[in-house]
Amino acid sequence: VGAAYGPVQLTATGGREPYTFAITQGALPPGLSLTPAGSLSGTPGSRGTYTFTVTATDQNQFAGTRTFELAVR
Repeated sequence: VGAAYGPVQLTATGGREPYTFAITQGALPPGLSLTPAGSLSGTPGSRGTYTFTVTATDQNQFAGTRTFELAVR
């Protein structure tokens, strides 16, 4: 809590660039954000374990998802 996180760059493969990234389930810790280009960064403000799903969509509108768990201490 209170320490800068990232930036962490999410990547996708198997489709046609560019990819657009979005949180589609769950939520990031307060203070963190994900840009449409896939950069995750910020300063978390609350302790806890956060589960969220990121969807990456390519230029042909094909999508893939991955679920992440992030623990803030």
